Amino acid sequence: MDLLPQELLDLILLHRIRACQGEKNAILPLRLVNKRFDIVLRPLVFKTVQLEFSKFHRHIPTPALHDLEMVGDLCQAIYLNMMVIRDEEEITRLSDVFSGIIQKVPEMEPLLSSLRRYCMNDSTFDETDFKSVLDGVLKRVPNLTRLRVNLPFQVVGRQCQTATLLLATTFECIALRSQQSIVGNEEHTVEYKKLDTLVLDHVTDTSVISICHNPRDLHNTISVFEGLGDLIISIKRQESRVSRQDAFARHLWFLTRKATELVSLCLVGWNVKRDIKTRRHRQSASLNEWSMRCLPYVSCPSMGLKHLRFLELKRLDIDPRSLLAIVEENCASLKELYLIEVYIKVTGSVELMDTSLWIGHPNIIRPHGCCWVAEELRLIDGLNLNILRVTGLGYDDFDPDTASTYPDYDLPDSSGNNISFDQRFVEAVFRNPKLDLAALTPPARQDLPGITALLSNASDAIATPVAEEAVASDPGQPVNDDVNTLPESTSLPPLRYHAPPAAYDAVTSQLDHNTTSTYKTCLDGYFYNHNEQALRELQRIIDIADKGMDLISTEFDRTHAAQLNPDDGTLAIP
Repeated sequence: MDLLPQELLDLILLHRIRACQGEKNAILPLRLVNKRFDIVLRPLVFKTVQLEFSKFHRHIPTPALHDLEMVGDLCQAIYLNMMVIRDEEEITRLSDVFSGIIQKVPEMEPLLSSLRRYCMNDSTFDETDFKSVLDGVLKRVPNLTRLRVNLPFQVVGRQCQTATLLLATTFECIALRSQQSIVGNEEHTVEYKKLDTLVLDHVTDTSVISICHNPRDLHNTISVFEGLGDLIISIKRQESRVSRQDAFARHLWFLTRKATELVSLCLVGWNVKRDIKTRRHRQSASLNEWSMRCLPYVSCPSMGLKHLRFLELKRLDIDPRSLLAIVEENCASLKELYLIEVYIKVTGSVELMDTSLWIGHPNIIRPHGCCWVAEELRLIDGLNLNILRVTGLGYDDFDPDTASTYPDYDLPDSSGNNISFDQRFVEAVFRNPKLDLAALTPPARQDLPGITALLSNASDAIATPVAEEAVASDPGQPVNDDVNTLPESTSLPPLRYHAPPAAYDAVTSQLDHNTTSTYKTCLDGYFYNHNEQALRELQRIIDIADKGMDLISTEFDRTHAAQLNPDDGTLAIP
């Protein structure tokens, strides 16, 4: 092995890293091959610390925290996966739902009771245990700048207090990291870096409201948000009261605007993946229910995010004027916009004054007071997008008018060229000479940096991730936003120009160029956010649910398999 050229060893490691991006533990044994392998791999495999619920269990032995001290300086990210945690109220509601079935299917009772091992209680762990372990980890990773928190996803019930408790406690631990760290028997002053990237999964409107109504929790949350440059939030809606929805809107955007240095923002909604081919989702909910479920926005022009360059909205419903307000209030800095499976409301006929459309029609005059999103984007003064990508734009359809002149709204291609709806939207926005059609050219693919570069200073080698080189921009450095801008005298091509799919499709383009949601998949730029223990426990919960449903189905079939008694003509259940 020592006779092999160093460059060949580097290529071997690079190949293995790419092959094992989904399973970091497969790389760890390679550190024992030789000293050179260990020098290269240490800053990569220890860049992210993964924590899941078993690490906080008071009755399950976990690795001693002092082991983390040897590699703590290399850690720059923490992936905190608490998705398997269940709420006591959720288990109680499930028991109530199946109370009538349990008498006939007694096997259901132990199955439901077994789910309590995933609840925070005296037999597992409580808030004190969670805070103690997380504090211990945070004190030993002074270079932590990225955090992903995967909160419990509640299936039954509306009030998940456990998720709120975990989120508030996590913010407290981050905000109040001590400036003193005990290493061995000596006390050392440690300077902790501020959190720069935050990824929150399954944040409920209930949790946001509860945290903002508690002064201590609010102070800690603001302290965490103030230094953020990248923010990704996946939202789950629970509230049904109008007053609570208004409070959620105010608090969500109040906290977001506290991140005054924010460069990248991604908001992921609660919708399941929809069929892009139809683009029309027939709503059974009332207009009021839809309004309360869509992404809210509270306008505040004086407190815009002055450094926001990259914005992504994904799998959500939104009022088109709220979407336009988000873009307009941040237009001075906004350069890239991604819309993935975003739906707006339509009702009745296109001829109505209040019917909003994504594109509109080229052969009719837009009704007064009606919102055509593409045209409104073109009219925003100061907006100078370099990149616009969309995938799966569609409509939430209320009471469609089949007798309308345009029963399918603007979904069909009126030119007869069968151009996709997403492409026509992008081209409609880029009719404006101020916006750059040349930016539709897909970006060059970025690969992982060479391993050789990591060896230049092995003594303090903390590898720069691909996410930083290929994705993140340094807000402190000047950026030439006019590199690809067409001269004002240059006329744009007519709309017969059709870009390749990667030029307008957000999902395709993000495979090579993702400035908004890359950290949701990979925090360190080398290995996917993956926790085998959490996945096994989630599969166990799914197996329990499947077994319960099988038992219920069997009981249902048995009950309805009535047989006719030939003697007296009655039905008998076998």
